Amino acid sequence: MQTGAPSLDIAILDQNPLLASGISALLERHEGIRATALAVTPDLGMRDPAPGNFDLVVVDPSEFALTPQAMVGQLRHLFGTARLIGYSATENPGLARACLAQGFRAFLSKTISFDALRTAITAVQSGAIYLDPRYADAILASPPVNQPPAPARSLTEREAYVLKSVARGKSLKEIGYELALSSKTVETYKARGTSKLNISGRRQIVEYAIRSGWV
Repeated sequence: MQTGAPSLDIAILDQNPLLASGISALLERHEGIRATALAVTPDLGMRDPAPGNFDLVVVDPSEFALTPQAMVGQLRHLFGTARLIGYSATENPGLARACLAQGFRAFLSKTISFDALRTAITAVQSGAIYLDPRYADAILASPPVNQPPAPARSLTEREAYVLKSVARGKSLKEIGYELALSSKTVETYKARGTSKLNISGRRQIVEYAIRSGWV
């Protein structure tokens, strides 16, 4: 347990109480974090009143008999404006896409490392949207049925590749390694692409990618 006053309150919702408690215990080893495992019903009802307000809520959407829209509505009722992070043991690109469209700020696989979870939490807390790259690969491999391809809007192949990679959660350094380019050059492709699409920042890139069927 940290000794200072927590600056980040996180709720962990999972049908497996041991997993929720384990994640909470690991998170609380980091100074500035208070994590609470909450018992919930299959329809996302609280077995006990939520103790206080939370900044982030980590939840497995696949465990509850609710549509993503209904789930977000219930989570908003329970936790107000807390930012939502989804994680799942099953690779369901449609569920991930729907959750992100309804306002989730991250979607992860339960097989990610704890360090990756911390990275996602830090990104979401700072206002970014985070996708587990391995999960993003599954989403990209299974585009929505009958959804038309994203309009090119004069994007070059490199610009489109960079923006898609950013939407999948990759850093400029990682993209540069894949393309054998410097991070500065990758940043230039990113800037040109976002300028053509009239968007800015990782959040808007991810939102555009979701709407366009890239992720």
